[in-house]
Amino acid sequence: PGILTDPAPAVVLAELGGSSVDWSVRVWCNAADFFPVSDALTREVKYALDNAGIGIPFPQMDVHMDQVAAAG
Repeated sequence: PGILTDPAPAVVLAELGGSSVDWSVRVWCNAADFFPVSDALTREVKYALDNAGIGIPFPQMDVHMDQVAAAG
């Protein structure tokens, strides 16, 4: 609801990141509908990914700590 059909919605490859493939979902709507449309679209994309078994990877960092012998 609120998404205009002209111009048509589009999904485009935005960037190949260091550890991600970034897609952009582009739709047009009236200015007054922007926030409800943005919220609904984000939710629907997340639900579709969940239903397809696609998780969202988050950056991970491994920290290794070496013990240093005490001086003296």
